[in-house]
Amino acid sequence: MLRTRRGIPSSLAVLWMELAQGLGLQARGIGFPGHFMLKVTLPKGQVVLDPFTGKSLSREELGERLEPYKRSNGLVGDFDVPLGLYLQPASSREIISRMLRNLKEVHRAQEDWQRAIAVQDRLIALLPSAWGEYRDRGIAHAEQGNTALAVRDLEIYLTNAEDALDIDVIAERVATLRRTAN
Repeated sequence: MLRTRRGIPSSLAVLWMELAQGLGLQARGIGFPGHFMLKVTLPKGQVVLDPFTGKSLSREELGERLEPYKRSNGLVGDFDVPLGLYLQPASSREIISRMLRNLKEVHRAQEDWQRAIAVQDRLIALLPSAWGEYRDRGIAHAEQGNTALAVRDLEIYLTNAEDALDIDVIAERVATLRRTAN
């Protein structure tokens, strides 16, 4: 994976962290928007690495990579956030959930609902209050034809994700599932 530079950044970062630990270096994953990074503590300071290329990135390069994300999320001007906040180490739970979400998207794109549901089961076990994961698993269950399980998960989502923007759409989906089940 490291030699061929094939894989996803979060998986590559885990390999880099293990290699760094074997060399006696401290390395932590960083949940940088759009691309998982790695922060390594060296004797003369810290460096941020792109695990995909192995390249050390300057503050300017990191700022350039961050700019599209900040613009698309309205984090400019008065709402700007310092670069350092995006460079905080990710916990093991955050790294695993990011990897699982990447895998979930692969299965969803392939419409492999059985595998998507298996990944969703793991995400919900890892993050029981991540209500959007219940929604996504409910949708996968519906696609698989598991109406009762779909309704259960979608109702959990509706009950707990009170401020979500898709409440009306999901409520209509639940109503449709109930009608077709009868």
